[in-house]
Amino acid sequence: MLTISLSAIADRLYRFPDENGVLTLSRSLPPEAAQKGYVILDDKTMRVIERVAPAPTEEEIAEIKAQQAKAKEQEKQAKLEAEKAQKHRQQQANFDRTLLITYPTEQDLIDARDKDINYRKEQIDLHLAKLPKLEQHLIAVQKQAAARELSGSKISDNMQKRLDAAHEEIAIRNQAIQQYRAEIESLSAEYATELERLRYLLQRRSERNN
Repeated sequence: MLTISLSAIADRLYRFPDENGVLTLSRSLPPEAAQKGYVILDDKTMRVIERVAPAPTEEEIAEIKAQQAKAKEQEKQAKLEAEKAQKHRQQQANFDRTLLITYPTEQDLIDARDKDINYRKEQIDLHLAKLPKLEQHLIAVQKQAAARELSGSKISDNMQKRLDAAHEEIAIRNQAIQQYRAEIESLSAEYATELERLRYLLQRRSERNN
């Protein structure tokens, strides 16, 4: 086996560029030639047995490493995106299941929407109904305070507390009205999205059952 191996090696020629770039044939391969790339030939038929590419330069090595790092980062990002997509699908499945359990029909969802929104509208109406009386009370206290000032008297601590309380009560009512209006807007959008999704799910279920 050793004889055959040595014979095989002996039957080889190496073709490589020398230090001047001239192609050279030799039965031995100088170390410096190996770095530049070479071709192994059959010494009888001159058939190419193997082509060995030149060793990469420092710049090429750096480029290879950069490409490998880029490929690794892309692979990492692709994995993260796949995990994110899987998580989204799971969340959507959970949402759909809960939606179908909570609202077996479209009307169930519509009824729940109307109940939520109407409650907030009623609260707004209650606050709006109380505002005129509160504002009248504030005006009355302000007139009393103005009368005291015109008479040369200072506003008493009790009257100042009444003024502050009237202002605060009106502010609280207005803030509550704004809050309920914001909730109505948010709920309307939320229920609209859920209704659209529920219709799709019910339609798909109906098609599967037919």
